[in-house]
Amino acid sequence: MTLLSETVQYAISGITAGSIYAVIGICWSVVYLITKVLNFTTGEFVMLGGMLTWAFHTMGFGLPSSVLFAVACTIAISMLLERLVIRPIRFPTEMTYMMLTIASASVIKGLVLLQWGSESRRIEPFFGSGVIHFFGAGVTPQVLCVVAIMTLITLGLHLFLNHTLFGTALRASAINQTGAKLMGIDIGRFRLFCFGLAGGLGAVTGIVTAPITFTGYEIGLLTGLKGLVAAIAGGWSMTGTVAAALALGLLEGFGAGFVSSGLKDVLALIVMILFLILQTISFPGLRRR
Repeated sequence: MTLLSETVQYAISGITAGSIYAVIGICWSVVYLITKVLNFTTGEFVMLGGMLTWAFHTMGFGLPSSVLFAVACTIAISMLLERLVIRPIRFPTEMTYMMLTIASASVIKGLVLLQWGSESRRIEPFFGSGVIHFFGAGVTPQVLCVVAIMTLITLGLHLFLNHTLFGTALRASAINQTGAKLMGIDIGRFRLFCFGLAGGLGAVTGIVTAPITFTGYEIGLLTGLKGLVAAIAGGWSMTGTVAAALALGLLEGFGAGFVSSGLKDVLALIVMILFLILQTISFPGLRRR
């Protein structure tokens, strides 16, 4: 491959990864902004989407039915998490929420491991396995599907949050919950909705990426952390999260291609550490007293 074709190939890989991180980052944001919960089960929602689709498909269901069942089950699990684990806490703190979601993620991962084992699973590509050549680089229809679906999800959420009454109320609740309650907005219902939304979006992400990256019980943690990096670096806003996710994806793509593939999973954590250090330096009030 020439330098141009290699550069294009790494850029395609980076944009694909960045699109995935963007939606996962949005999953973190929609829960955190309304509940102040760092939901560490976000990555497990991604894993559940892929694994449940594979499970239903191997049981004899068609791929479209398997996808629908997997998304519905993941939404139900995420809403049960909010009802049974998060909501009953009477005097919550962010640390309490964080520990509860970490424990819940471990339970989900353990159950999947017990049920289906540690082997990686793969869903058949939605649009065949042919390769489209572009400037000497190869891209599969599934990769284009991932980028397209992630783009549609992002645009759809933007329109929903900014051009619907429910979305406007949701944003108002994220900005000032006390004021929203005084206006008659049911914060509890919004909390439940945000957990369900995060579960559904995570499941869709896991489903469309499973034909490319495979799926298994262990993928949730690292995938979720990369989305968290995008959300933090993007300031928990949708536009910022998408921009940070694409930058992270391109950084991974070029870093793995031109430097070392071993850097691929390390770069996200390095970015998060550097960002938090720089943020603390820029805003001394964030330091612990």
